Amino acid sequence: MTLREETRRIRTVTGTIATSDITGPVLSHEHLRLDLRWPSRPALVGSDPRRWLDEEKAVKHELAALRAEHGLGLVVDLTCSGMGRDAASLARVAAAARVAVVAATGVFTEPFHPAFVREALAAAEAGTGPSAVDRLAERLLAEIGFGMDGTNALPGVIGEIGTWGEAPTETEELCLRAAARAARYSGLPVATYGRAGLAQLEILTVAGLAPERVAVGQQDRVDDPGQHRKIAEAGAYVSFGTLGLAGDDETVLGARVRAVMDMLDAGHADRVLLSTGVSRMTQVGRYGGAGYGYLFETFLPALRAAGADDATLDGILHDNPLRWLSS
Repeated sequence: MTLREETRRIRTVTGTIATSDITGPVLSHEHLRLDLRWPSRPALVGSDPRRWLDEEKAVKHELAALRAEHGLGLVVDLTCSGMGRDAASLARVAAAARVAVVAATGVFTEPFHPAFVREALAAAEAGTGPSAVDRLAERLLAEIGFGMDGTNALPGVIGEIGTWGEAPTETEELCLRAAARAARYSGLPVATYGRAGLAQLEILTVAGLAPERVAVGQQDRVDDPGQHRKIAEAGAYVSFGTLGLAGDDETVLGARVRAVMDMLDAGHADRVLLSTGVSRMTQVGRYGGAGYGYLFETFLPALRAAGADDATLDGILHDNPLRWLSS
Protein backbone atom coordinates (compact mmCIF):
# COMPACT_ATOMS: atom_id res chain seq x y z
CA MET A 1 0.00 0.00 0.00
CA THR A 2 1.36 3.44 -0.93
CA LEU A 3 1.57 6.41 1.41
CA ARG A 4 -1.14 8.18 -0.62
CA GLU A 5 -3.47 5.20 -0.19
CA GLU A 6 -2.75 5.07 3.54
CA THR A 7 -3.64 8.73 4.07
CA ARG A 8 -6.87 8.84 2.04
CA ARG A 9 -9.68 9.90 4.34
CA ILE A 10 -13.45 9.50 4.57
CA ARG A 11 -15.84 11.62 6.62
CA THR A 12 -18.22 9.61 8.76
CA VAL A 13 -20.89 10.83 11.18
CA THR A 14 -18.61 9.97 14.11
CA GLY A 15 -15.43 11.50 12.66
CA THR A 16 -12.96 11.37 9.79
CA ILE A 17 -11.21 8.05 9.31
CA ALA A 18 -8.54 6.62 7.03
CA THR A 19 -9.72 4.32 4.25
CA SER A 20 -7.27 1.76 5.59
CA ASP A 21 -9.49 1.51 8.70
CA ILE A 22 -12.25 -0.01 6.54
CA THR A 23 -11.30 -3.62 5.94
CA GLY A 24 -14.69 -5.13 5.11
CA PRO A 25 -17.34 -4.61 2.45
CA VAL A 26 -19.19 -1.32 1.94
CA LEU A 27 -22.89 -0.80 1.34
CA SER A 28 -22.72 2.21 -0.98
CA HIS A 29 -26.41 3.17 -1.19
CA GLU A 30 -28.65 2.68 1.82
CA HIS A 31 -31.12 4.58 3.98
CA LEU A 32 -31.00 4.08 7.73
CA ARG A 33 -33.72 6.64 8.37
CA LEU A 34 -36.03 8.23 5.80
CA ASP A 35 -39.36 10.04 5.46
CA LEU A 36 -40.78 10.63 1.97
CA ARG A 37 -44.41 10.08 2.92
CA TRP A 38 -45.64 13.56 2.14
CA PRO A 39 -43.95 15.42 -0.73
CA SER A 40 -43.40 19.14 -0.40
CA ARG A 41 -44.88 19.53 -3.88
CA PRO A 42 -47.91 17.18 -3.80
CA ALA A 43 -49.03 18.39 -7.23
CA LEU A 44 -45.95 16.67 -8.68
CA VAL A 45 -46.31 13.28 -6.96
CA GLY A 46 -48.80 11.66 -4.62
CA SER A 47 -48.33 10.88 -0.96
CA ASP A 48 -47.49 7.34 0.14
CA PRO A 49 -47.48 6.39 3.84
CA ARG A 50 -45.18 3.44 3.07
CA ARG A 51 -42.26 5.69 2.08
CA TRP A 52 -41.00 5.75 5.64
CA LEU A 53 -38.19 4.22 7.69
CA ASP A 54 -38.00 5.04 11.40
CA GLU A 55 -36.82 1.96 13.24
CA GLU A 56 -33.47 2.70 14.85
CA LYS A 57 -33.25 -0.40 17.04
CA ALA A 58 -33.96 -2.82 14.19
CA VAL A 59 -31.49 -1.08 11.90
CA LYS A 60 -28.76 -1.22 14.55
CA HIS A 61 -29.40 -4.93 15.02
CA GLU A 62 -29.18 -5.70 11.30
CA LEU A 63 -25.97 -3.74 10.75
CA ALA A 64 -24.33 -5.30 13.79
CA ALA A 65 -25.28 -8.77 12.53
CA LEU A 66 -23.81 -8.00 9.10
CA ARG A 67 -20.59 -6.80 10.73
CA ALA A 68 -20.37 -10.05 12.68
CA GLU A 69 -21.34 -12.36 9.80
CA HIS A 70 -19.89 -10.61 6.75
CA GLY A 71 -17.41 -8.10 8.14
CA LEU A 72 -19.48 -5.08 7.07
CA GLY A 73 -17.22 -2.06 7.42
CA LEU A 74 -19.10 0.97 6.14
CA VAL A 75 -22.59 2.10 5.14
CA VAL A 76 -23.28 5.14 2.95
CA ASP A 77 -26.62 6.67 3.93
CA LEU A 78 -27.91 8.72 0.98
CA THR A 79 -30.71 10.46 2.88
CA CYS A 80 -30.31 14.19 2.24
CA SER A 81 -32.43 17.32 2.75
CA GLY A 82 -36.08 16.72 1.91
CA MET A 83 -35.84 13.01 2.76
CA GLY A 84 -36.12 13.07 6.55
CA ARG A 85 -32.41 12.88 7.34
CA ASP A 86 -31.48 12.73 11.04
CA ALA A 87 -27.75 13.06 11.65
CA ALA A 88 -28.03 12.36 15.38
CA SER A 89 -29.84 9.09 14.69
CA LEU A 90 -27.17 8.06 12.17
CA ALA A 91 -24.45 8.68 14.75
CA ARG A 92 -26.29 6.55 17.32
CA VAL A 93 -26.74 3.70 14.83
CA ALA A 94 -23.07 3.83 13.83
CA ALA A 95 -21.87 3.74 17.43
CA ALA A 96 -24.25 0.97 18.52
CA ALA A 97 -23.63 -1.28 15.49
CA ARG A 98 -19.89 -0.49 15.41
CA VAL A 99 -20.18 0.15 11.68
CA ALA A 100 -18.94 3.40 10.13
CA VAL A 101 -21.69 5.48 8.52
CA VAL A 102 -21.23 8.19 5.88
CA ALA A 103 -24.05 10.76 5.77
CA ALA A 104 -25.15 12.98 2.88
CA THR A 105 -25.83 16.60 2.15
CA GLY A 106 -27.75 17.80 -0.90
CA VAL A 107 -31.37 17.93 -1.97
CA PHE A 108 -33.53 15.12 -3.33
CA THR A 109 -35.74 15.36 -6.42
CA GLU A 110 -38.13 18.25 -7.17
CA PRO A 111 -41.33 16.84 -5.60
CA PHE A 112 -39.42 16.66 -2.29
CA HIS A 113 -37.32 19.81 -2.49
CA PRO A 114 -37.19 21.65 0.83
CA ALA A 115 -38.41 25.23 1.02
CA PHE A 116 -34.91 26.70 0.74
CA VAL A 117 -34.70 25.53 -2.89
CA ARG A 118 -37.76 27.56 -3.85
CA GLU A 119 -36.49 30.48 -1.79
CA ALA A 120 -33.16 30.42 -3.65
CA LEU A 121 -34.95 30.37 -7.00
CA ALA A 122 -37.25 33.23 -6.00
CA ALA A 123 -34.36 35.36 -4.73
CA ALA A 124 -32.39 34.80 -7.92
CA GLU A 125 -35.40 35.63 -10.08
CA ALA A 126 -35.79 38.90 -8.16
CA GLY A 127 -32.44 39.87 -9.64
CA THR A 128 -30.53 40.64 -6.47
CA GLY A 129 -27.51 38.84 -5.11
CA PRO A 130 -26.04 35.49 -6.17
CA SER A 131 -27.51 33.11 -8.75
CA ALA A 132 -29.72 30.21 -7.68
CA VAL A 133 -26.85 27.78 -8.28
CA ASP A 134 -24.54 29.85 -6.07
CA ARG A 135 -27.14 30.11 -3.32
CA LEU A 136 -27.80 26.37 -3.33
CA ALA A 137 -24.11 25.51 -3.43
CA GLU A 138 -23.52 27.80 -0.46
CA ARG A 139 -26.26 25.98 1.45
CA LEU A 140 -24.57 22.62 0.84
CA LEU A 141 -21.16 24.00 1.71
CA ALA A 142 -22.51 25.29 5.02
CA GLU A 143 -23.47 21.73 6.02
CA ILE A 144 -20.17 20.41 4.68
CA GLY A 145 -18.25 22.92 6.76
CA PHE A 146 -20.28 23.15 9.94
CA GLY A 147 -22.50 20.06 10.33
CA MET A 148 -25.97 18.73 9.66
CA ASP A 149 -29.30 18.96 11.48
CA GLY A 150 -27.98 21.04 14.36
CA THR A 151 -25.13 18.62 15.11
CA ASN A 152 -21.40 18.69 14.43
CA ALA A 153 -21.68 15.56 12.24
CA LEU A 154 -20.22 16.29 8.81
CA PRO A 155 -21.42 14.78 5.53
CA GLY A 156 -19.09 12.65 3.43
CA VAL A 157 -21.07 12.64 0.18
CA ILE A 158 -23.46 14.89 -1.78
CA GLY A 159 -26.66 13.11 -2.77
CA GLU A 160 -28.72 11.40 -3.60
CA ILE A 161 -29.60 14.17 -5.98
CA GLY A 162 -31.21 13.86 -9.37
CA THR A 163 -34.49 13.40 -11.17
CA TRP A 164 -37.92 12.08 -10.28
CA GLY A 165 -39.12 11.75 -13.89
CA GLU A 166 -37.51 10.50 -17.07
CA ALA A 167 -35.52 13.72 -17.58
CA PRO A 168 -34.24 16.49 -15.30
CA THR A 169 -36.58 19.44 -14.79
CA GLU A 170 -35.12 22.94 -14.94
CA THR A 171 -35.03 23.11 -11.15
CA GLU A 172 -33.44 19.66 -10.84
CA GLU A 173 -30.75 20.72 -13.31
CA LEU A 174 -29.97 23.78 -11.19
CA CYS A 175 -29.66 21.53 -8.12
CA LEU A 176 -27.32 19.17 -9.96
CA ARG A 177 -25.15 22.11 -11.01
CA ALA A 178 -25.08 23.34 -7.43
CA ALA A 179 -24.04 19.86 -6.27
CA ALA A 180 -21.21 19.87 -8.81
CA ARG A 181 -20.04 23.28 -7.59
CA ALA A 182 -20.11 22.20 -3.94
CA ALA A 183 -18.33 18.95 -4.81
CA ARG A 184 -15.57 20.76 -6.69
CA TYR A 185 -15.01 23.12 -3.78
CA SER A 186 -15.19 20.53 -1.00
CA GLY A 187 -13.78 17.42 -2.67
CA LEU A 188 -16.81 15.32 -1.75
CA PRO A 189 -18.25 12.84 -4.27
CA VAL A 190 -21.77 12.99 -5.71
CA ALA A 191 -24.45 10.26 -5.84
CA THR A 192 -27.37 10.67 -8.24
CA TYR A 193 -30.93 9.36 -8.22
CA GLY A 194 -33.22 8.51 -11.12
CA ARG A 195 -33.25 6.73 -14.42
CA ALA A 196 -31.84 9.64 -16.45
CA GLY A 197 -28.28 8.66 -15.63
CA LEU A 198 -26.50 9.90 -18.72
CA ALA A 199 -28.28 13.27 -18.60
CA GLN A 200 -27.36 13.67 -14.94
CA LEU A 201 -23.73 12.78 -15.61
CA GLU A 202 -23.56 15.27 -18.49
CA ILE A 203 -24.92 18.10 -16.32
CA LEU A 204 -22.42 17.35 -13.56
CA THR A 205 -19.40 17.03 -15.83
CA VAL A 206 -20.26 20.10 -17.92
CA ALA A 207 -20.36 21.94 -14.59
CA GLY A 208 -16.74 20.88 -14.09
CA LEU A 209 -17.02 17.82 -11.84
CA ALA A 210 -14.67 14.97 -12.69
CA PRO A 211 -16.68 11.85 -13.68
CA GLU A 212 -14.76 9.63 -11.28
CA ARG A 213 -16.36 11.59 -8.44
CA VAL A 214 -19.87 10.57 -9.56
CA ALA A 215 -21.90 7.45 -8.75
CA VAL A 216 -24.84 7.30 -11.17
CA GLY A 217 -27.67 5.72 -9.22
CA GLN A 218 -30.57 3.32 -9.80
CA GLN A 219 -28.92 1.64 -12.77
CA ASP A 220 -30.24 -1.75 -11.66
CA ARG A 221 -33.66 -0.35 -12.63
CA VAL A 222 -32.45 0.64 -16.12
CA ASP A 223 -32.45 -2.26 -18.57
CA ASP A 224 -29.90 -0.69 -20.90
CA PRO A 225 -26.42 -2.27 -20.96
CA GLY A 226 -25.37 0.38 -23.46
CA GLN A 227 -26.09 3.16 -20.98
CA HIS A 228 -24.21 1.32 -18.25
CA ARG A 229 -21.15 0.97 -20.47
CA LYS A 230 -21.28 4.62 -21.54
CA ILE A 231 -21.35 5.75 -17.91
CA ALA A 232 -18.38 3.53 -17.08
CA GLU A 233 -16.46 4.55 -20.20
CA ALA A 234 -16.92 8.18 -19.21
CA GLY A 235 -15.16 7.35 -15.94
CA ALA A 236 -18.13 7.43 -13.55
CA TYR A 237 -19.43 4.65 -11.32
CA VAL A 238 -22.51 2.62 -12.26
CA SER A 239 -24.47 2.13 -9.06
CA PHE A 240 -26.67 -0.96 -8.88
CA GLY A 241 -27.89 0.35 -5.57
CA THR A 242 -31.47 -0.85 -5.12
CA LEU A 243 -30.90 -4.55 -5.62
CA GLY A 244 -33.17 -5.51 -2.73
CA LEU A 245 -36.21 -4.39 -4.73
CA ALA A 246 -35.88 -7.61 -6.72
CA GLY A 247 -37.00 -9.54 -3.65
CA ASP A 248 -37.96 -13.13 -4.42
CA ASP A 249 -38.70 -12.43 -8.10
CA GLU A 250 -36.28 -14.75 -9.91
CA THR A 251 -36.87 -13.00 -13.23
CA VAL A 252 -35.94 -9.58 -11.85
CA LEU A 253 -33.01 -11.03 -9.91
CA GLY A 254 -31.74 -12.74 -13.03
CA ALA A 255 -31.97 -9.55 -15.07
CA ARG A 256 -29.95 -7.63 -12.50
CA VAL A 257 -27.34 -10.36 -12.28
CA ARG A 258 -26.97 -10.24 -16.08
CA ALA A 259 -26.61 -6.46 -15.99
CA VAL A 260 -23.73 -6.69 -13.53
CA MET A 261 -22.12 -9.59 -15.41
CA ASP A 262 -22.34 -7.58 -18.64
CA MET A 263 -20.29 -4.88 -16.93
CA LEU A 264 -17.72 -7.40 -15.74
CA ASP A 265 -17.49 -9.01 -19.17
CA ALA A 266 -16.96 -5.57 -20.72
CA GLY A 267 -14.00 -4.94 -18.43
CA HIS A 268 -15.70 -2.40 -16.17
CA ALA A 269 -15.55 -4.19 -12.81
CA ASP A 270 -13.71 -1.17 -11.36
CA ARG A 271 -16.72 1.07 -12.11
CA VAL A 272 -19.45 -1.01 -10.43
CA LEU A 273 -21.06 -0.26 -7.07
CA LEU A 274 -23.51 -2.66 -5.40
CA SER A 275 -25.95 -2.14 -2.53
CA THR A 276 -29.29 -3.38 -1.23
CA GLY A 277 -31.03 0.03 -1.12
CA VAL A 278 -33.36 -0.35 1.88
CA SER A 279 -35.72 2.64 1.93
CA ARG A 280 -38.86 1.72 3.88
CA MET A 281 -40.03 -0.18 6.94
CA THR A 282 -41.41 -3.12 5.00
CA GLN A 283 -37.93 -3.88 3.66
CA VAL A 284 -36.40 -4.24 7.14
CA GLY A 285 -35.99 -7.81 8.35
CA ARG A 286 -38.02 -7.23 11.52
CA TYR A 287 -41.08 -6.50 9.36
CA GLY A 288 -40.68 -9.34 6.90
CA GLY A 289 -38.34 -7.71 4.40
CA ALA A 290 -35.05 -9.07 3.10
CA GLY A 291 -33.17 -6.40 5.06
CA TYR A 292 -29.77 -4.88 4.44
CA GLY A 293 -28.32 -8.38 4.13
CA TYR A 294 -30.05 -9.09 0.80
CA LEU A 295 -26.87 -8.19 -1.07
CA PHE A 296 -24.80 -10.74 0.87
CA GLU A 297 -27.38 -13.48 1.25
CA THR A 298 -29.08 -13.43 -2.15
CA PHE A 299 -27.41 -11.25 -4.76
CA LEU A 300 -23.75 -12.17 -4.27
CA PRO A 301 -24.45 -15.93 -4.33
CA ALA A 302 -26.34 -15.39 -7.59
CA LEU A 303 -23.38 -13.47 -9.04
CA ARG A 304 -20.98 -16.22 -8.00
CA ALA A 305 -23.23 -18.79 -9.63
CA ALA A 306 -23.12 -16.69 -12.81
CA GLY A 307 -19.32 -16.77 -12.83
CA ALA A 308 -18.12 -13.79 -10.76
CA ASP A 309 -15.05 -14.67 -8.70
CA ASP A 310 -14.40 -13.61 -5.13
CA ALA A 311 -11.45 -11.37 -5.98
CA THR A 312 -13.60 -9.35 -8.37
CA LEU A 313 -16.44 -9.10 -5.87
CA ASP A 314 -14.06 -8.02 -3.10
CA GLY A 315 -12.87 -5.19 -5.35
CA ILE A 316 -16.43 -4.13 -6.14
CA LEU A 317 -17.56 -4.17 -2.51
CA HIS A 318 -14.47 -2.65 -0.93
CA ASP A 319 -12.06 -0.92 -3.29
CA ASN A 320 -14.57 0.76 -5.62
CA PRO A 321 -16.71 2.56 -3.01
CA LEU A 322 -13.65 3.66 -1.01
CA ARG A 323 -12.03 5.04 -4.17
CA TRP A 324 -15.25 6.90 -5.05
CA LEU A 325 -15.64 8.32 -1.54
CA SER A 326 -12.04 9.41 -1.03
CA SER A 327 -10.41 10.21 -4.40
